[in-house]
Amino acid sequence: GSQSAWLKAASHHARNLYVSGPMGLASSVALGLAACRPEQQVLAVCGDGALAMNLSSLVTIDGAKQKNLAVLVLDNGIYEYTASVPVPTRDLDWLALGRAIFGAGSCFNLSDLTAQTYNSLAGPRMIVADIAASTEKTPALGMSPAQIRAAFLEASKA
Repeated sequence: GSQSAWLKAASHHARNLYVSGPMGLASSVALGLAACRPEQQVLAVCGDGALAMNLSSLVTIDGAKQKNLAVLVLDNGIYEYTASVPVPTRDLDWLALGRAIFGAGSCFNLSDLTAQTYNSLAGPRMIVADIAASTEKTPALGMSPAQIRAAFLEASKA
């Protein structure tokens, strides 16, 4: 959803697989990618509203024990694509949930995480970023799904 558009606007890279309108499936797509590319680090950037639609993916990720996968939850308490409607999980403690699923040593608040700690952990990992809701309109992604796929495949060639 909007996290893909914001990521592309902030720092475009062809190896970013932008998923638009995934309805919570970014974490599942990332698990598949991590399983197919175990030598590559994979980061799933998930909005809190989107991930709430697919909470079971976290248990699946934990069960898969994919060491090269991390899930970043952007917790702003709203669905940006629907005129800032509050998410039903706006009072959910994502950090506590992540620690219950992945273990206390594998789930961190972004503000407390250092590069050294992150790099020392085997995945799967979960990072929670408490962020303010944007007051700006979500930028356009500017790429069709076919363009995203082609760019990603080309940049990901081994």
